[in-house]
Amino acid sequence: MLSIINHATIARLTTALLFATAASMPADAQEVFPSRPVKVIVPVAAGGGIDTAFRTIGPFWSELLGQPIVIENKPGGGQIVGSDLVAKSKPDGYTLLGAGVPIAFNTALGRKLPYDALKDFTPISEVVSQPLLIVVNPNVPVKSMAELVAYAKKQPTALQYTTGGIGSYGHLWWEMFRQKQGFDGQHVAYNGIAPALKDTVGGQVPVLIDAIVPTGTQIKAGAVRGIAIVGATRSKMLPDLPTLAEQGYVGLDAAPYYGVLGPANLDPVALQKLSSTLMQALALPALRGKLQEQGFDIVASTPDTYAKLIRDEIVRWSKVVKDSGIVVD
Repeated sequence: MLSIINHATIARLTTALLFATAASMPADAQEVFPSRPVKVIVPVAAGGGIDTAFRTIGPFWSELLGQPIVIENKPGGGQIVGSDLVAKSKPDGYTLLGAGVPIAFNTALGRKLPYDALKDFTPISEVVSQPLLIVVNPNVPVKSMAELVAYAKKQPTALQYTTGGIGSYGHLWWEMFRQKQGFDGQHVAYNGIAPALKDTVGGQVPVLIDAIVPTGTQIKAGAVRGIAIVGATRSKMLPDLPTLAEQGYVGLDAAPYYGVLGPANLDPVALQKLSSTLMQALALPALRGKLQEQGFDIVASTPDTYAKLIRDEIVRWSKVVKDSGIVVD
């Protein structure tokens, strides 16, 4: 009996010693981040611009991070469903958000959100942006921005236009633009860019404002006519399409952007590792080439710069929403 008790006591003491040793070790000695795959929640369905961007970036980032980047689509609620999932996840760096412009726009639109866009996330980096395109059905008799503005002003009723949906970047930008130019517009709302683009190609709606992904491919195919690109420079994807500024409309550039966010209070070791490897990945010529071919512009910002962008966008577009009287459910 004495022998059994002694062995049991020794076992308990050994276990306690192991726990005490582990507790006294620094966190990074117990687990070097990352030690398992990192999940990036993309809050839209597969196939759109944001999904395309992160699926392109993922393999290059994985290589530098040393763990797989797993893209998981969680669409719903204008990107609110996926965003909320990340906001409420453990801040250990293993669940991230591939965020689009609704991270700022949903606040600007006055939507009731289950999270605070400025307090419940840790910005990691703005990764890419993409210019807006203004396109028309080929039967619309205009070939320049000046001709389109003149055409809009001559219409007996408000010129119809469409975008990726109520509160999309194209919707808010066109409302800002048409107010400055002094013509009326009627937004034809669709649930997503695919049906909006389809009906512009089919002639049901004359004008579409959308990001270069995926609409740029339809310009190349001749299904729609490009009128202007809303960016500082022409796109390598559409080198013959002039910018808005080239056509005399300056100071109106704006571009949808995608970035990576973690939950609030993200572990600082994880933040540093994620940020540094992501910026290294976005500097790789092979990745840059792929993204540029798809129509994206590479940004690769610091966490602080991305945080400032979100704050500034909320302020900018809140004013547009108020001035335009845009209301969302």
